[in-house]
Amino acid sequence: MIDRDQAVQLARAEVENNGLPWLEPVSVNWGLFHYEVRTNTAFRGGNVIIRVNRRSGKATVVATVRR
Repeated sequence: MIDRDQAVQLARAEVENNGLPWLEPVSVNWGLFHYEVRTNTAFRGGNVIIRVNRRSGKATVVATVRR
């Protein structure tokens, strides 16, 4: 199992691999099976939503929100 800080690191790496912007502040919500990391939470638009599997640590970009 991975912790919250590891989930943020994995999410950041996935965002950078996809060529998307990583904008602070970041929020992290957790569920039973995954963490959901959202970037640029102080604004509407320009957000990237990443899910990180809590067991495997696999990160996938779920959505990008345009401005």
